[in-house]
Amino acid sequence: MGDIMFYKYEIKNINGEDCLYLYLSLDYEFSNEFMNNNNLNILSKNFITANKINFKGKTIYYVVNGIVVKKLDFNPNKYISNEKYSPDNFLIIIKLDDNSLCEITLREYLTSILFTYYDNKIGDEVLKSICILFNTYSYRMMNKYEYISSKNDFIEYTNYKEYARVYNNYKSIIDRFNKIINSVSCMYISYNNDYILPFIHLCNIGKTISNIKYPYLSSVKSIWDIASPNYINIRDYNYDIISNLLNTPINNNTIINIDNFNVIFGDKSFSINEIKELLNINSCFIDIIQNKNYIRFITRGIGNCLGLSIYGAISIEENGGNYLDILSYYFPKTKIFRYIKELS
Repeated sequence: MGDIMFYKYEIKNINGEDCLYLYLSLDYEFSNEFMNNNNLNILSKNFITANKINFKGKTIYYVVNGIVVKKLDFNPNKYISNEKYSPDNFLIIIKLDDNSLCEITLREYLTSILFTYYDNKIGDEVLKSICILFNTYSYRMMNKYEYISSKNDFIEYTNYKEYARVYNNYKSIIDRFNKIINSVSCMYISYNNDYILPFIHLCNIGKTISNIKYPYLSSVKSIWDIASPNYINIRDYNYDIISNLLNTPINNNTIINIDNFNVIFGDKSFSINEIKELLNINSCFIDIIQNKNYIRFITRGIGNCLGLSIYGAISIEENGGNYLDILSYYFPKTKIFRYIKELS
């Protein structure tokens, strides 16, 4: 993701000081970066780091077609992030069930999120990916709506201090979470200059699915998920129970059809999402077997199969991938930034 800005470099000693010359290709669309010392400083630092250039000087010259077109006083420790958006400075308003409001820091919010997903099988790189997604969600919601509902389409907020009663090693978990949060401070994911939503599911059907409503969601293979012990789930309901749950009479003579995104019982239709919620089943990928005394629902995967797969992300990390690999794989149309700093 992103273009290569520089194709060559030289270090020259001028008046006893090492100066770095970076050569830019003529076809590079660099006008914005070129005018902005902030961006240029970061792009240069990334290039120096990626190419392991031993440069300790303070001056960089930018060369196009053999002509020096810009000079920059280089500071590798400057312009790393916008402190306003750091975990301890960015404030979030949580709207509770009773419509009251409470204010917390982004760090507190992310700590709650990480506890929600916490599992010994989930490594740091997966947790970093989750942090970046919810950094993004926090920036989006606070900038656009000025609050986050405690219950929303993505996660339910719980005060992280309540987990102290759940885990004997609570303090060590908090220490781990703080290191993870610090490592991805101010990072967010953007598509067409807008924050994306934090689509996450536990396990899919061997691939994620796209959604026309969210153009940044892609369908990518995630074969690892098929090996998940939770890939297949079976739920049986006798006819009295399912009739009560769906508020419609159903028996072994009822004709049942699945048509696109709807399940039809006789002459009553339900969306698959409604069925998932009403029957508390794992996913929207459903097969139905109608037996004499009960109906069997067979589901594949856990969740909506949109965005990042936790099970797939674990497999990517186990095979040496980091959080950038995970997010780039599951959100290939997006870019990852630390505000002004493009990371992928």
